[in-house]
Amino acid sequence: MSPTPAEIVVATSAPLREHNDNGYKTAKAAAAAAAAAAAAAAAPSTASALTKGSGTGEVSLSAAEAAQSTSLPPDIGSTRVGSEVLIMTPEQIAEAYENAVREEERKRAKVEESKVRFNLPGIRKKAVAIRDGLLLIVGKFLTFILHLDMHGGNTGNNINFVEGLIDFIAGSLGGAAQVYVSQPLDTVKVKLQTFPETYKGMFDCFISTYRRDGVMRGLYAGSVPAVFANVAENSVLFAAYGGCQKFVTYVVGKDLASELTTTQNACAGSLAACFSTLTLCPTELIKCKLQALREMKHFVEPTQTADLRTPWTLTRYIWRTEGIRGFYRGLGSTFIREMPGYFFFFGSYEGTRELLRGKDQTKDEIGPFKTMVAGAIGGVCLWTSTFPADVIKSRIQVKNLNEGMFSVGAEIVRREGVLALYRGLLPSVLRTIPATATLFVVYEYTKKALHGAM
Repeated sequence: MSPTPAEIVVATSAPLREHNDNGYKTAKAAAAAAAAAAAAAAAPSTASALTKGSGTGEVSLSAAEAAQSTSLPPDIGSTRVGSEVLIMTPEQIAEAYENAVREEERKRAKVEESKVRFNLPGIRKKAVAIRDGLLLIVGKFLTFILHLDMHGGNTGNNINFVEGLIDFIAGSLGGAAQVYVSQPLDTVKVKLQTFPETYKGMFDCFISTYRRDGVMRGLYAGSVPAVFANVAENSVLFAAYGGCQKFVTYVVGKDLASELTTTQNACAGSLAACFSTLTLCPTELIKCKLQALREMKHFVEPTQTADLRTPWTLTRYIWRTEGIRGFYRGLGSTFIREMPGYFFFFGSYEGTRELLRGKDQTKDEIGPFKTMVAGAIGGVCLWTSTFPADVIKSRIQVKNLNEGMFSVGAEIVRREGVLALYRGLLPSVLRTIPATATLFVVYEYTKKALHGAM
């Protein structure tokens, strides 16, 4: 008895399900066997249907003719199995299965190719090789400068210059890493400082910015000038910090900078902030304006709002409308924020490193985790001590105010209360913990790597 179409579907679907569980080899053999059995069972009925009468008796067609006639798919109609399914001949089922197997093999090949392409150990190995190559080049360059006779002397010893250059490079890398860790919360902080009436709080500002402008144009708005600002500030800051440490060491009559107390290191940091502020003010002004671009549309020319989305166009607009003075708007409040802020910043950082070191350790040997903890504490002390000055600075820069910082601060307190001077503190503290931790660990270990490469 020939199998019905439903039996053919059942016979072939069971091996297909088995393929998904136990591999395609067993399933392929089972499907082939089912197809062969169905074809064999259908052969007698096909042969009898293809006989013809001739003269006094019936003459059967030749085997070749019978095979040729059975090669065409018979009209076996359709049935319903769960949903409407077209019933196929055994040959069509086998062909469909072969196609499914080839598709599965193609998918597996793509997966293997992606594993090779995104091989993390291989990427890590290449990154390490690039790092070692760069360290070798920079180390040779620093060694060349170290022995270069720049002052007409006989020794050519330029240790102080090379130390300053190492601080400069390490500070630059630390500043760049800091931006990409902290930029979204920094955007929220600036918006809350300058337009507090627009948002209910930190989370409302974060979600609203993300929904309206997305990640790159919203939360990471101003990241390009922020990178320039942080690289400029931190490279100059840490280079100046090393020089100011040597100056304080000379003033207090000590031999090495490592012998300075926490307070003396804090004074060196405060002096270093004088130099970094001059490079920071213009780039931070551009960053703040880009971060609050949507909210500041009432403070620019009506036709200009859509054209100020990039650092370059905004820079040209400020230069055209205000000149060089426009880039240093808020310089006084930036000085007042930076100098006491970095007193607490470097003081708390060095003091925490001193507390975390072991009995037989120096501060440079405490390890990356303790260095990150010390950096995070330094950042929290910086922002909590200087946040009112930062609020005033942001208002002056974003809203193009011409009043002095004390009059602007008094106006904020009169209209909005004292707590308005601390609006945006929470995102600043949350931002500064990973940001300054990243800054100091990159700075310290870049210094160590560059000294080791010489």
